[in-house]
Amino acid sequence: MTEALYYEKKKNGSVRCRLCPHNCLIEKGEKGFCGVRRNDGGTLYALTDSRVISVACDPVEKKPLYHFLPGSQAFSLGGLGCNLICRHCQNHEISQTRDDRAIDSLYTLEPAKIVREALARNCAMIAWTYNEPTIWYEYIKSTSLLARKAGIKTVLITNGVINREPLEELLPLIDAYRVDIKGFSNEFYRDLTGFPFLEIVKKSIETAYAQGVHIELVTNIIPGMNDREEEIDQLISWIKTGLSPAVPWHVTAYHPAYKMNRQATQASSLEKIRNRGLEAGLKHIYLGNVYSDSGSDTFCPSCGSTLIRRTGMAIRENIMEKDCCPQCGHKLEMFQYV
Repeated sequence: MTEALYYEKKKNGSVRCRLCPHNCLIEKGEKGFCGVRRNDGGTLYALTDSRVISVACDPVEKKPLYHFLPGSQAFSLGGLGCNLICRHCQNHEISQTRDDRAIDSLYTLEPAKIVREALARNCAMIAWTYNEPTIWYEYIKSTSLLARKAGIKTVLITNGVINREPLEELLPLIDAYRVDIKGFSNEFYRDLTGFPFLEIVKKSIETAYAQGVHIELVTNIIPGMNDREEEIDQLISWIKTGLSPAVPWHVTAYHPAYKMNRQATQASSLEKIRNRGLEAGLKHIYLGNVYSDSGSDTFCPSCGSTLIRRTGMAIRENIMEKDCCPQCGHKLEMFQYV
């Protein structure tokens, strides 16, 4: 087992994990809230380091990432555990299990082999996804160091719930930070995820953006919960002024899953939010989990030309020239080439 990073040893053999805002005090023989960091004899261990449950080569658009190497493949890794308990989690079988037998069933995949496999499969990046990657901290760090040397990009698909010090140490190794901003009130965060972590998530995103990491945001719109106009307007304003109007924002439809059985989101609701954001000055808003004629296309924010046409996760046409619109020359904030 690998000794965990970011923890403190306490009296009587307990430890205090400092990786995420839970700051769990963990007694001997117990695990933290995430279920994958255990105190054995006064030392905190990362139980899932170099151990995975799923591996796949996915289109980067599946993450979704639309402005980061569009059309490329991501070597995608998934593990166990999470530091939130979202009631509508679509991957709850792996994120919410706390059974030791599940950890025992994981298979070993060393960092060097990940890099070799990604290169062999012509993947432009390694994506830590499916469950929350924050709790895989040691694995991400060691793999990303090797990926850097091999010229492979590294992507986190995350909820943004991490303490600032470990985040700042990790960010120089991360190329894209795709974050779920689940709503824009602590009350909603508490209701949906169990914890009022909105400000933590905002600060994580702002920190990554300030360090020059590529940012894309996803908000899963749940009818009657996080779709109030006031809350949507506040979220739009924060993206525009706290980050940049050019940061891509994916608004996606909720579908019943896990412990939540509300009515699914209508495409018309997402269209209204998209129009609201565009009118407020955001440049790139995409629709997800619904059929839309052009909701996944990329448009030039200057002249309106369609630059990238998508059907589902497939690119049908990309007319961009070195991140620029060929019609008017406007340069987009898009990472298009390795």
